[in-house]
Amino acid sequence: MVPESARIGRFCWNPTYACPLRCIHCYTESGRRAAQMLREPEMRRVVQAIIDARPKRVSVGGGEPLLVPWWEEMFGLFKSAGIPLTVFTSGWVFDDEAAEKLASLVATTTVSVDGPNAVVHDLVRGRAGSFDRAMAALERLTRIRRERTARGEDSCAVALDYTVTRSGLPGIDDFVAEASARLPGLDSITFGAAMPIGVAQESGFVEHELLSDDELVGLVEAESRLAARAVNGVRVTVTDARFFLPNSPLYDRGAEIATIEPDGSLRAHGAYEAKVGSLLDEPVDVLWSRALEWRNDPYVREQTHSIHSLADWARASSALDRRYGSDADKKRIARRDGAKRVMLPDPTVRRTG
Repeated sequence: MVPESARIGRFCWNPTYACPLRCIHCYTESGRRAAQMLREPEMRRVVQAIIDARPKRVSVGGGEPLLVPWWEEMFGLFKSAGIPLTVFTSGWVFDDEAAEKLASLVATTTVSVDGPNAVVHDLVRGRAGSFDRAMAALERLTRIRRERTARGEDSCAVALDYTVTRSGLPGIDDFVAEASARLPGLDSITFGAAMPIGVAQESGFVEHELLSDDELVGLVEAESRLAARAVNGVRVTVTDARFFLPNSPLYDRGAEIATIEPDGSLRAHGAYEAKVGSLLDEPVDVLWSRALEWRNDPYVREQTHSIHSLADWARASSALDRRYGSDADKKRIARRDGAKRVMLPDPTVRRTG
């Protein structure tokens, strides 16, 4: 049972579903659905509701949060309130000005890189050039961090987050060595297996790209080996996706996370489409109580506690989303093609011309 007294420790807010990429594993299905971006006055109300709840930290993702016109103001409000903010970005819309603003406003800027090279990353992310842009964003952030540090100014931490698909698994050792050497000032590289949420729950992705149980164990056990390849003091960690499964002793840590959609709605659980109301209409504590009640619903518990593997999770995610999603969610889910597979060039085939 999720404790009914569980407090919110962290908010995860996706302020937009607008995105220039079409990732094969996108948890939020960004770029494939309406952006749902709030106007600035409503944004302020959501931010104030979060601040009033006094979380330990806030994470902002998407979609691409830097596409939101008021992102600088939003980040500044959290900073003024003394709440550490982590921003996740693809690096697609990025320049020195954005890097400077992030360096001064947030605690951590995390750039997503989901392949060891441009070929794999661009296929996973669904757009040519996305690897180069992500690495260029990291280079800007680490350079500006070094410059600000030399001037005695504070700067955000810089992190690289790598979601591991089956196609993105080979080559990660060399990637750690190359990325850590290329990016002096990078704080960390974190690897984590793709989780069966959003489009990643569909059968085509599960069959072709979701890690098998053996691959997942191998990734977790590779942490010390990967860490040994890093230079320049870069920390390398592997997040064990099994910690998010209900049979894990660490599963209850997720009970304190509140996930907000772009329109201000609160999800009952960050991994599923069920919504319990809007922060624009009701107090946070009322919505949070409703979210905890949903998590303890007998049908929800039946589904979540039948999960013992990532494949089980995909099945349960599908059942819960199709039952508790909104009408718009259900229509979008019905349109999914399900065939999510990265088709890498065959190195044995000689190409001419």
